[in-house]
Amino acid sequence: MGMGVGIRMLGNALYFPFLALFLLNVLRVDYVEIGIIIAGVGMVQIPFNYLGGLITDRFGRRRLILIGLVSESFATGGLAYAFSLHSLVGAIAAALVGGIITSAAGPAFSAYVADFAEGPERTRGFTFVRIGFNAGYSAGVTLGGVLITVVGFAGAVAVAALVMAGGATLMGLLLEPSPSDVLMKVGATDRADRASVDPPRRPRSVRESFSILARDRVALELLIAFGLAALVVGQWAVIFPLYVHNVLGISYSLLGVGLALNGLVVVFGQTATTESVIGRRHTSIAIMGMLLYIVSFIGLGASGLFSLFPTAVFFLAVVVLTFGENLITIPQTTLPSNVAPEGEVGSYNGAFGAVGGAAFIISVLFGTVVLSLTANPLLIWLVLCVPAVPAFVLLRDAARRLSTTVDRA
Repeated sequence: MGMGVGIRMLGNALYFPFLALFLLNVLRVDYVEIGIIIAGVGMVQIPFNYLGGLITDRFGRRRLILIGLVSESFATGGLAYAFSLHSLVGAIAAALVGGIITSAAGPAFSAYVADFAEGPERTRGFTFVRIGFNAGYSAGVTLGGVLITVVGFAGAVAVAALVMAGGATLMGLLLEPSPSDVLMKVGATDRADRASVDPPRRPRSVRESFSILARDRVALELLIAFGLAALVVGQWAVIFPLYVHNVLGISYSLLGVGLALNGLVVVFGQTATTESVIGRRHTSIAIMGMLLYIVSFIGLGASGLFSLFPTAVFFLAVVVLTFGENLITIPQTTLPSNVAPEGEVGSYNGAFGAVGGAAFIISVLFGTVVLSLTANPLLIWLVLCVPAVPAFVLLRDAARRLSTTVDRA
């Protein structure tokens, strides 16, 4: 699974990090319109995270994963064609179709890993997927700039589609049905397989699944807590580079080195980070991860306010917050499956994914508003870290209600 996710992200990263530049410099879309397009496409996708979770509990993990991968490769091919024609409408349509299908398939990946492992092994399983994700992204973003220079943006997107198709083919050949797939009679290859498993249970209705989640106070607390955490963590993606370049004066080249350093710390540090917290409570790991983000962000604010070693602080902040990322990702990926009742693993992962996606979009809007309201570097980051306070409170309250088995990494 980690290898397949890595190949998929290799293809995705060949062009996606450069997408805004293409829209701006080739299609002549202005900054405001770029923001509206990206936010609009992202908002449309959000409900499909939860819908995909419901589908994977009824349709099967492996089948939905493969449908998502194949569909994404076709949609990326459509995007390449639209860009070759310089068609903004066609590009938006292809991005919408691909994004919706990818979002719907997302919970199946998490549910697939959860089906094969429990306890510490489940935590380690999600670690391998995360490493594959970041390794593929780091390689893709490194090769993407060179590829765009050689074959142009449309050509790079076409190559990305071929890479994704190769990843889908590999996954189709190697990915075996999960235990849940077998129980639902999905992917069974012969009658012996069918005879060796229990009769498939009747899937709950969508209304029943929604009611289970709506009545699960602990899950809702965690859902809100991780959503609030995403308002802080999400500042890394957009506001962080804007701040370090425009306020700290970090050059684009150094910024690129720092972003690459983030990927390296994940690839080479995630396994060690995971092993170091095996046996600890997931809620405590999430709090530790958020605290590292806060330390990094406040350090950046202090550096900007007092003009203290901005380059050194920038690189140190990248390393510290990446270890925070390594920590908080562990409960974010594992706890939804741990707290889910039997038969609702996909539904819970879909709900957490939908809230996380919405929070990320809100975090960008939140960050840009704060940047526009104050020029005080320290105040900027103090305000942006405020959502962490109620997140801490909710995580501590949830920890008192969760069994140690469920909350243990």
